[in-house]
Amino acid sequence: MILEYAIGAFILGGLIGLIRDYKASVKASSFMAFLGSLALLWQVYAVYTNGPVSGNLLGIPIKIDDLSIVFLLIIGIVGAAASLYAISYMELFEKTGKGWVYAVAYNTFLASMALVVTVDSMEYFVMSWELMTLSSFVLVFFSEKARDVNASVKYYIAMHFLDTIPLFLALGTAYSLVGSFEELTFENIANAMATAPASTKAVFTALLMIAFMAKSGMVPFHFWVAETYRAAPTSVSAVMAGAMEKVALYGLIALIWRTVGTSYNLGLFVAILGAVTLTVGTLYALRETNAKRLLAYHSIGQMGYIWLGMGIGMALIPKGGELAAIGALGAFAGLFHALNHAIFKASLFLSAGAVEYRTGTVELNELGGLGKTMKFTALATLFASLAIAGIPPFNGFISKWLIYVAGYQSRNFVLAFGAVLAAFISAATLASFVKFYGAQFGGEMKRYENVKEVPASMLIGQWILAGLTLLIGVFPRSVTGILNSAVIEIPNVSSAPITDGVYKIGFGSVMFSPVLFVVLLAVLAIGLYLGFKPEFGREAKPWDCGSTQINEDEYRTNAEGYYNWYEEKIGSFYRLGDWFYTVGAGAIHYLVRAYLWMASYFTKIVDTPYTKVETLDDLREREIMHIDEEAFKPFIRFLRIVYDVLPGIRLGTFVVIALVVVGAIVGILIAL
Repeated sequence: MILEYAIGAFILGGLIGLIRDYKASVKASSFMAFLGSLALLWQVYAVYTNGPVSGNLLGIPIKIDDLSIVFLLIIGIVGAAASLYAISYMELFEKTGKGWVYAVAYNTFLASMALVVTVDSMEYFVMSWELMTLSSFVLVFFSEKARDVNASVKYYIAMHFLDTIPLFLALGTAYSLVGSFEELTFENIANAMATAPASTKAVFTALLMIAFMAKSGMVPFHFWVAETYRAAPTSVSAVMAGAMEKVALYGLIALIWRTVGTSYNLGLFVAILGAVTLTVGTLYALRETNAKRLLAYHSIGQMGYIWLGMGIGMALIPKGGELAAIGALGAFAGLFHALNHAIFKASLFLSAGAVEYRTGTVELNELGGLGKTMKFTALATLFASLAIAGIPPFNGFISKWLIYVAGYQSRNFVLAFGAVLAAFISAATLASFVKFYGAQFGGEMKRYENVKEVPASMLIGQWILAGLTLLIGVFPRSVTGILNSAVIEIPNVSSAPITDGVYKIGFGSVMFSPVLFVVLLAVLAIGLYLGFKPEFGREAKPWDCGSTQINEDEYRTNAEGYYNWYEEKIGSFYRLGDWFYTVGAGAIHYLVRAYLWMASYFTKIVDTPYTKVETLDDLREREIMHIDEEAFKPFIRFLRIVYDVLPGIRLGTFVVIALVVVGAIVGILIAL
């Protein structure tokens, strides 16, 4: 299996990170991560052309089928772009001096995601999942700023309660049915579930739903997303938003839909969750002024679109006949949007990181005028912004359009209403990205007039993704074959859900031709240009109304002022959402308090035994000695003394010390 080469590259990337020099460590490990991601794409091509493969990797059972390669494709594309980008971007964190931490954690993160979507054992699925969570936690607090560390700790504790506990309980449930950890393959679990009591199926499904909802950032488990993505290095945020969220979607399909099965009610629940989440996430993004938090909320919203499509499929496919075909279209559209979202959302995060790299900030209120000095980054951002807003001919339009078609034709009021709501929210998405793009690249600001474009590796990383938004949008057939094959593997799906060709894509008689659209758009653009004949080269200073005291950089609408009137009109929605966020934040607060309470019994403060452990700062700012450290610290101190003293002592002195140590050991043995 080619997967072996990918995992080997990730392991080597982590080991290379042990180089002491920060820059050398980060660059070498990022390059190895890039090679490992390319190997994942090679594995995708091999399975797509030659069929599924199975085997063992370091004793772990592996099965790579048509569903797995969709998610390997996502991890490979996002991982390759982000890793290439990180070669230069991670220079921002040189002051931490811990390149080896990034190297080990980042390569482990990519490797663990690849294993989650390829292992053929629920035991190793859970182990890989926990490794993914742990490594992402380490990457989130990499900057070591207090706010970022707090965000990472809360993320990790939330994931323990909402991911780890449900997954281990689900693992125990599956073990009780199968009777052996060695036999916990997905096929064996599916066979056992076929004869299991309805209550057991319900418990197993509920536990997995909680875990996958939390990792996807679905409402009401979305409270961790914004701060976590803001705190992480931007290249890591791109991977988390682009790839990690999709791994939860794989779990929804592989562990729930294909092992337990689905029903109309479960599908309706998933679709409603998607509709609520796409609304909440997008409307909260609309009022954000921090670029990374804005993108994080849009990740929540776009995952809502994906779950809406999957919910339509889960609800309608069991009904059979024509409705099953419409359900298959919904599932196809959900998978398609998962791929598209991975591409354009990772691209947007990398663009935000490029702005941060050159200006030192991601606060939209402080930015502007970068379109003239960072032209390539600006164009990549424009492509990805149009894609996420669902504007043709970019990739986001086609997958969203297919979700609408599936919802409209579902003959179900709730599913049709969800599709209408999704179409409306796309307009809010466009409005949000008018602000996102305009605040950074529009207008003029003297403070940024000397800013330069980012290094080539960062530009290539951005354009790998930005270019794909247009390529897939114009030629969707480049990926529809893989997606069709994955959907056919879903139980009760008998044929490919869509018909496509070189020039068109659609369902039944509802067709769209991206190529024809591009041709018509080009003709319209040329006609407008010739008709209006715009004049270039003329410049005029903005009118200052006679004032001489206002800085020209202030002649603009800042990001905060874009949609004030709109925010006032739906203020009750934001107040309700803020209340729910407060409840969630309060729950996390008490979870952290519980963790600190337990920590106070397993740790002690060195030299200050009566100091209380009351806050995270108590654990971070003081020297902590854990139980295992207390046992081994004297031995470690002795080794450090030997390491410091040994090079300077003479042979005779060394012999005397050695004889004393040997004598002490012999004396202890005699006494015993």
